[in-house]
Amino acid sequence: MAYRETPRTRAKAEQRRARVERATHHVIASGGFASASIAAVARKAECSAGLIYTYYDNRDELLGIVFARAAGHELAVIEAAVAASTNAADVVSSVVDVFIRRAVAGRTLAHALLFEEVPDTVQIERRALRRGYVAVIAEGLTHRYTVDVPAEVVARSVVGSISENLVDLLDPDRAPPSASEVESLITALSTFARTAIGEQ
Repeated sequence: MAYRETPRTRAKAEQRRARVERATHHVIASGGFASASIAAVARKAECSAGLIYTYYDNRDELLGIVFARAAGHELAVIEAAVAASTNAADVVSSVVDVFIRRAVAGRTLAHALLFEEVPDTVQIERRALRRGYVAVIAEGLTHRYTVDVPAEVVARSVVGSISENLVDLLDPDRAPPSASEVESLITALSTFARTAIGEQ
């Protein structure tokens, strides 16, 4: 007689998957993707490596799923910041402020999400995240500013300038930035972004 999954066994399987994915997120947030071996995740999840392979074909699949979930959360935070903005200047300033502060607060995770060398499955999700940021910012700028430049071009410039200026700030081989360094960067990038859209 063929085995039939029951609602109870399905719920238990979902709980195990959730535990594994939470453990993976924790390991990445603590030491980056390089530290997220199946063995390390199994230790954190208090399960066997074999159990993990029951639910995921390989490590890359697991990392891609966890990245996508973390990326979705970060994108939702930016969406909320844009939605709360009343004009174009608020949109770009809010995005800069929220993005920089969150990146510095979760420095290891931010570096992993933005810059760390990752498998192709994760790189696909990373590109999707960047496109998501651009789409959200562009939508927030549309009809809110008058510069004769497509909103998507401006949005890409904002995302690019933030990312480039975070490279050294999030470098794990460097000391964490001071509070004054963070504030100076936020002020400088906000001024740059507002100037780019013709707002001061």
